[in-house]
Amino acid sequence: MDKKQSYNALQSNSFERKYLNSFSNDGCPLFSERLEEHLVAVSRGESPATGRFCGFCFTPTGPDTKVCSHCQNNFLSDKKTVEIVPSLVTEILREQRKIEARFVNGFAYLGVLLAVLGGLAVVLGIPYLRDHLIPATIVYALILLVGVRILAGILGGYFGDNIGYNRARKKTVQSWEELKVTIG
Repeated sequence: MDKKQSYNALQSNSFERKYLNSFSNDGCPLFSERLEEHLVAVSRGESPATGRFCGFCFTPTGPDTKVCSHCQNNFLSDKKTVEIVPSLVTEILREQRKIEARFVNGFAYLGVLLAVLGGLAVVLGIPYLRDHLIPATIVYALILLVGVRILAGILGGYFGDNIGYNRARKKTVQSWEELKVTIG
């Protein structure tokens, strides 16, 4: 299912149209901040898994709340509240974060490797540095200090982040569609 089809699939009834503000332009479901905080706290054992959650987007709600602050679900007329967030939602968020972290860390380590190898190439490629250990050590240390910081930051922080974010979003859309089928 392509992006436009998944986006249009969400417009099947009036309630789901209201929920579209919680989705990005590419149809990827966005977890509310409160839901992410809750799931992280539960995984750390800092919060109980049960409570009162929106029946559609699973955002934690107060006992007297009538409308979800994230998706505008009216608990009286639309989907009711639930007492626990399905484990599938937790797995979707966990997988999304794993994919993002894998790419960011992988590209950052690639930046470190390039700085180490580039520094060695400079030190071994310049005849004067090959013959003089102290200047070679100073030059190599400077290349490592600057190169590791810059290359890891650029490769991990920009390229890894963008690629990981896009891959994670594709997986999240796919998982969300499967969740909709499973929960009904």
